[in-house]
Amino acid sequence: MRDTPTSDRKVRTARTIVVLGVTEVIGKLSMVIIFIGAARLLGVADFGVFAYALAVGALATLVPLWGYDTIVVQRASAEPKQLQALLAQLMVMRTILVVLVFAIICGALGLSRPSDTRTAVAGLLVVAAVVLDTYTEGYRSAAAAMQRQNTIAVVHLLQRLLTAAWVLTALLLDTGLLGLAVAYAAGTAVGPVAAMLLVRRQGVRADWGAVSVASLVRLNRGTWMIGLQAVVAMALFRLDTLFVGWLVGNRAVGIYAAAYRLLETAVFVCWVVTRAVFPLMAADPRPHRVRRNTERGIGVLAAVFIPYMTVLLCRGHDVLLLLYGGQFADAGTDMLRWLAPAPLLFGLVYLATDALTAAGPTLRVLTGAVIALTVNVSLNLLLIPRYGATAAAFVTSFSYAVEAVVLILLGHTRVGRPRLSRTVLPAVVASGAAVGPLLAPWPLAPALLTAAVVYVPCWAVIARRIDPEQVRVLRDMVKRRKST
Repeated sequence: MRDTPTSDRKVRTARTIVVLGVTEVIGKLSMVIIFIGAARLLGVADFGVFAYALAVGALATLVPLWGYDTIVVQRASAEPKQLQALLAQLMVMRTILVVLVFAIICGALGLSRPSDTRTAVAGLLVVAAVVLDTYTEGYRSAAAAMQRQNTIAVVHLLQRLLTAAWVLTALLLDTGLLGLAVAYAAGTAVGPVAAMLLVRRQGVRADWGAVSVASLVRLNRGTWMIGLQAVVAMALFRLDTLFVGWLVGNRAVGIYAAAYRLLETAVFVCWVVTRAVFPLMAADPRPHRVRRNTERGIGVLAAVFIPYMTVLLCRGHDVLLLLYGGQFADAGTDMLRWLAPAPLLFGLVYLATDALTAAGPTLRVLTGAVIALTVNVSLNLLLIPRYGATAAAFVTSFSYAVEAVVLILLGHTRVGRPRLSRTVLPAVVASGAAVGPLLAPWPLAPALLTAAVVYVPCWAVIARRIDPEQVRVLRDMVKRRKST
């Protein structure tokens, strides 16, 4: 039987998801290793400073990112000949904004007159590293527009592993927080250079001659809505850490960051899925096609995040104890339980956002994000002073639930209503079957292994009956790999 163009597209999408998934898993694990090493070797207070600097850096990236990557993918997917010009314009605009943002941060730090210069320098280095990573994301956007993301994902992985190796070496040599920051910044700096060289090998060079004031104005035209939505989304993702630092202190930040890292590590699945399906949505933004790609993405998210949530709810204390030690596990278990639904809810928000913007910017996405951020800030200010960092964990999950519901309701005319029951039910039932092994009085490793043995065949059987496309795409991908 000959493969149709539709099945070829499904196979390519599935392959991309798998390759990006594997590389992102290993890359995120390298960040987990950095976090574990920092938590165990720096102590809770210095670890809190490191986590706080990462949060500040993530918020600082809001301005240079400003939705430009989405615009480049969207416009270059529709008009591939414009990619080289768009890449150059993106990098020029990003450099202007990076310099501006970092100058503001340095000025604010100088006005605050920090008592510990070494800690301040270490924090600035971490912030600089996070901001520098936006250049790597620019080149990854170019690769996404070409639908050639696999190779650059491997390069990005190698950079993450190199950074982890340098950071762990610095920690083992007892260089403290400053040594960690230097190693982290140095490793991150490798990313943009490697990404640029790889994109050039794929035939795309930034066309600097296409950069002008008029071209930058055109690049910015239509980005304000995406940019504002990205600002609000990142604020929603990071403000809780800042609130905990302001209202509770560095030690609470350290405990909360340890639990939050398990959320942050898991959400790479959202980026993998959307990087695979968003170019397809942008290239063919007809509502029925966008809805179908959205359903495929939801199926992947549910298959991963529902069992992950089940593990954190049932064995969260054991997970924290294994990774970080007793003081983090005892203080962070309740936080982790409230954060357990957040990866799935975040994934639904992320996928719905891309689905709604596939045909162009829309005020609906910004509306959903602003509503969620308003809920988040209000509840954090109300609850954290009384209930501490545990309240921040609850507010995070609740805010994403609010945003997901709002986006689904507002997106009806652009995307339709995704058939959630069919795509989510296999993961729900299979995860329910895996609860028994997880609650058994066994050590963590055999409990997880047994739960996986129960979950995988149960999911496969149910998915084959009610949503066979999930299984069919995987089977077609395996057949193609064998035939090549």
